[in-house]
Amino acid sequence: MRRKSVMWCLVLVLMISIVSGCSGGNSQHADGSSQDKGSEGGATDNGSSADAVELSFWYGWTGPEGEAIEKLIAKWNAANPGIQVKGLSQSDYQKQLTAITGGNPPDIASQFGQNVVPWGLRGAMMPLDDYIAQDGVDLQDFVPAALSTSQYEDKTYAIPIAMHVSMLFYNKDILAEAGFDGPPATIGELKQYTKALSIVEDGGRLQRLGLWPGMDAYTFAYAYSGSFYDAEAKQVTPDHAGVKAAIELSKSIWDQYGSDNLDRFSSGLGQYMSAQNPFFSGKYAMTIDGEWLPTFIKQFAPNLNYGIAPIPYDENNPVMKNPGNVATSVFYIPKGAKHPDASWKFLKWMTEPEQMAEFTAALGNLPTRTSAFTNPVYAEVPGFKEFLDYSSSSNLKSFPATSFANEYMTEFGVQYDAILRGSIGLEEGLKKVKDKIQPLVK
Repeated sequence: MRRKSVMWCLVLVLMISIVSGCSGGNSQHADGSSQDKGSEGGATDNGSSADAVELSFWYGWTGPEGEAIEKLIAKWNAANPGIQVKGLSQSDYQKQLTAITGGNPPDIASQFGQNVVPWGLRGAMMPLDDYIAQDGVDLQDFVPAALSTSQYEDKTYAIPIAMHVSMLFYNKDILAEAGFDGPPATIGELKQYTKALSIVEDGGRLQRLGLWPGMDAYTFAYAYSGSFYDAEAKQVTPDHAGVKAAIELSKSIWDQYGSDNLDRFSSGLGQYMSAQNPFFSGKYAMTIDGEWLPTFIKQFAPNLNYGIAPIPYDENNPVMKNPGNVATSVFYIPKGAKHPDASWKFLKWMTEPEQMAEFTAALGNLPTRTSAFTNPVYAEVPGFKEFLDYSSSSNLKSFPATSFANEYMTEFGVQYDAILRGSIGLEEGLKKVKDKIQPLVK
């Protein structure tokens, strides 16, 4: 999961057009499948065997982030000659599903938390609860909001390795030039700042945006106390007042510039993971992004004078200060994996506090285990304290874990984009979402 995709997977469809060890004979496993004795090569964690098990591990990270995970794989392989892991950077998650349904899955894989329940309920992921109980893994050590993305109806389908939240980043120099001595605290101030910090030439051509208007509707829906699903009534609620308010916020900013001007402007923006990132290059005065961004700034724009602030809150509802959306990156064992016992050993090791801290610190992510929070490795991670403090907010929410979450987010994203571009009205667009998704609530 190369970084931007980690949190932006939740909003990927929103941006479509906006930019874009058991042993023993015939043992029974958590998924109900059988495994013959000896299929793990007869090796223990630290034993050696000429018939070592080789595990295929598909992960979604690339570049320096992929290098960080390969470093941990090498550390495991050096200590576990009987179970050797071979990593493959594979960020096409549809290929994961195709491999699973085709009967040739990897032994371990990474995914995004919002995909866990749909995949788990459809049989693509092994439940891990028997392994968790067998090895006494302390689930109480995990941040509840992060763990909830991997669980459904008392079953755990994955283990979250990293937690992602967003905050507001701002260019201190640009704000100072405009007469602002600090970041916007409320949504009202956010709108004021966005307009004042944008540079628009005659004819509407944009030179700089205060903030990209196609904002994460999930984060701002929670800022407005929004809800996407009423579990008790079993009703999807894309037309909830808080969700509507979030879309109206983006729409009000979008309409100040127009789709043609925004499309022209976005077509000239640089790559996200580079010095030409629009926030790094000054094309955006502010941006809403995740905990990994300070690490990218350190790599690509070390001289950028920036600050990190909470997501602006609704001034009419101050109890909703510090709102946001929680997403996760997870590891899971695909259904049909050839060596599930060995796979679990590696998965369990990767998500222990020491390895979790080493990995998430390298990526600038937040760990999902509270016992990892105080690991000294985070002392050198820029922005870690700000995001760790923010992650304790009671106003952080996760998109509802349901079997139809993928379809819901896809359709919501399509209609959100259409609403912003004016090709459909707010009420009609949200009704389309409800009419398409509600029949899936079974």
